[in-house]
Amino acid sequence: MTQVELREMLRKRLEREKATYICKTIGMNKNTLSSFKNGKIDLYPHLFEKLEAYLTNN
Repeated sequence: MTQVELREMLRKRLEREKATYICKTIGMNKNTLSSFKNGKIDLYPHLFEKLEAYLTNN
């Protein structure tokens, strides 16, 4: 999966879940998640893996 694909998956998930809940569940800062969602940054590999696991397992 690429950063772009994960970003699109996150945007779709945020239509039904709050970013705060996702951040709390995977242990990520909300500002980091927001910056990633808006395409300002790419995630470090360990954060990418956490978010990918969360989005693909729920």
